[in-house]
Amino acid sequence: MTDHSLFFVRWGSAVRVLVALVGVLSLSGAVMAQNLAITLLAPSGPVAPASIVPMDLLAVNSGGSAVSFEPPPVLQAQVWQGERSWSVNLKALTESGATVLPGGFSKRQYVFTLPTGAAGRVILEISQGLQNPVRAVISVASPDGRAVAQDVSSAAVSAPTRSGQAVVSSLPRGFIGHFSALEPIYFIYGSKGPAAKFQFSFKYRVFSFDRSVTDAPEQSLQFGYTQRSLWDINATSSPFYDTSYMPALFYQFMAPAPDADQAEGGLKWLGFQSGYQHESNGKDSVESRSLNTLFVRSGLLFGRPDRWHALLQLRVFGYVGGLTDNPNLEDYRGYSDWKVTLVRGDGPSLSYTGRAGKDFNHFSSQLDLVIPVRTRRLDIATYLLIQYFDGYGESLRGYDKSSSTVRAGFALVR
Repeated sequence: MTDHSLFFVRWGSAVRVLVALVGVLSLSGAVMAQNLAITLLAPSGPVAPASIVPMDLLAVNSGGSAVSFEPPPVLQAQVWQGERSWSVNLKALTESGATVLPGGFSKRQYVFTLPTGAAGRVILEISQGLQNPVRAVISVASPDGRAVAQDVSSAAVSAPTRSGQAVVSSLPRGFIGHFSALEPIYFIYGSKGPAAKFQFSFKYRVFSFDRSVTDAPEQSLQFGYTQRSLWDINATSSPFYDTSYMPALFYQFMAPAPDADQAEGGLKWLGFQSGYQHESNGKDSVESRSLNTLFVRSGLLFGRPDRWHALLQLRVFGYVGGLTDNPNLEDYRGYSDWKVTLVRGDGPSLSYTGRAGKDFNHFSSQLDLVIPVRTRRLDIATYLLIQYFDGYGESLRGYDKSSSTVRAGFALVR
């Protein structure tokens, strides 16, 4: 064989290898070479057993040029549950053929039938034409669960086009659905020092005892955190007068909503929270304050939430672990506090929070007037808050000192 013949043989082999690589990269799943990152998005909540499940194949363009996104109309996949597996076909509901602009994304919606026998948490894996498999976790409700099968015919289906959303809005970064409000969040200011006062608070659902419900389970274990600060903002160097850090771990039971024919007025129990809370101001020496409590808090609703109604909350607590930093704190805080709120639908509200001390001789009162502020033109949605405090222990540092002040500002959560 001549050198020229050997050259053409080697060149022909190289061409065949190159053609094969181009063929592989041209498959819909292997679009990473075209700066498209592929993600498989599952329904956010549980699906019914043996139901038709919608899935979204999302392509994000991280490159600097437009790329064509044309996944096939049928994708072969596997459903895994432990050591069991089923073969399924995902069928497209939307048309193929979209151009994904730089920094943009596109998606194509598919559906498949969940295999009979698949329950709990299952994994859907697509490896057809992909350099790396794409997987998604699907939660399957129990046969008697309250989750309702999704009706694909009523699902919002649209052709894959460039969205006005930022790319990052489509990329899951955490379990945001586990977060919810705990105490009010606000920033207010007054004329007396410390002039500024602010608070933020949240709770995070560690796990629920009812796996068939993901949004608001009746029974759950919650981690809560509240931080409240008094800020002497008008003083030299604007020091913080005191800050209370309040982590908590508690069991939460939410009473189920009444039936439609029972929703008219009346008195309704909201449920309860029971657990442990630590509170300290992070200081040392003579300014150090800390305490630990076991508490139970419950609430009642009187009236209809969409009209005038009243909320009544009572918290009862006991001290554990001693009060060496503030031995007579229970004389001023007592063993309970309460809150009564009058609200007109989602409109203005007036609430009173009080405690009486151990011997009912150290009363503390707080009034909060909250007025919603909304404007479409500037996309503002917040609350105007006017707060009046009179009594003992507005801060943990001054738990045995009496004060009286008015502050005003804004609130994000009331």
